[in-house]
Amino acid sequence: MEIGSIIDLLRRLPENAALKPGDLLNVKVLEVFDDRRALVDLGRFRTLAAVTFPVSAGDEIRVRVQESQGTLRLQLTPAPVDPAPPVGKPEGPVQAVAVESLQQLQLRIDQLAGARLRLPGSEPLSAGFRPVVDALRLFLEPFEPGSSPDAFARKLKEFCEDSGLFLEQRLADAVKRAADRAGGAPGPEAGSAGRILATDLKARLVFLKGFFDSAAGRQLANDRSDVGALARAAAELLADIRAGQEQMAKPAAAPDPFQMVHFTLPLADDRSRAGLKVAYRRRSAGGRQEGHRAAILLRLDRIGAVRADLTLLNAVLNVSIFVSDSGLRDLVDRHTLEVRDALAPFFEHVAVQVSVSRRKIERFVSEDWRPAGETEVDVRV
Repeated sequence: MEIGSIIDLLRRLPENAALKPGDLLNVKVLEVFDDRRALVDLGRFRTLAAVTFPVSAGDEIRVRVQESQGTLRLQLTPAPVDPAPPVGKPEGPVQAVAVESLQQLQLRIDQLAGARLRLPGSEPLSAGFRPVVDALRLFLEPFEPGSSPDAFARKLKEFCEDSGLFLEQRLADAVKRAADRAGGAPGPEAGSAGRILATDLKARLVFLKGFFDSAAGRQLANDRSDVGALARAAAELLADIRAGQEQMAKPAAAPDPFQMVHFTLPLADDRSRAGLKVAYRRRSAGGRQEGHRAAILLRLDRIGAVRADLTLLNAVLNVSIFVSDSGLRDLVDRHTLEVRDALAPFFEHVAVQVSVSRRKIERFVSEDWRPAGETEVDVRV
């Protein structure tokens, strides 16, 4: 292995990026930094990488996976005579920004807490920079599962809505609603566009990118390593959001009225992880009642992985909980009445079931990547 042909990725792989040694990939270089790091696109996700050979923004290179445990190491390979399919055309669910990217941005923001930042020439930072950083800190605060259900539900809703994936569509809807009300009494939508820009993750990151692209911002990032680290973390997170939006905009390969979006939730306890996937309506269902679907996977320190699938049709909610063994099933089943009673005021009817299914838990991520038309049963005559 020649050290001059190696790319080391500087973040952990998403759970849905199942790569193994020997796999061939096309990598596109999006941006190159001064410290021999580059922002690269591997199709299903984007990341910062340490590159040991010269590259330029826009380069498309062919690599082979050398190591996939821990740090992902890629080696440059000769371009094939018959080119591989172009990068950036994944199918399946949309992956929102990874929790590792959120944690990296949180770390860089915390490093700047209380710092008196000034532009070159001793000028104070623009008035808009500090509020944006402070708002990002609030957005990145981890979830507290022990908080009140109302507070938890509100934060979860805002976290998904403000994730950056829906910025342009939310703005378009707000402008349309305001235009529809033109000539009438001002409605609550009149100021919603401004509120969206003030709270949406992508809007905040675009502001930071604009600042760091300016001459003063570049100089500040070069002079201070903590500011430069914040600029790189923000650029990587913005690239993740744009990759998700590009995937969301691709036409559906199957006649599924839903677009599944996967979120990873930051939790206060580093030993626990939570994944949420929400089915967003892709287009009109032609009068059919499709309802709403979501699923959550909790990886808890004491009892391991627990999955819950939720289906809402009209005002009827069905909750299916999956655990890994019969002991856990009996434990959770003893509390289903409490779950039902807590949800009952919000729905006409609530049904809760608990089942043992390791397979259902293991397929939380992979089941949404099945090719169009593939089913669970293959019957041949």
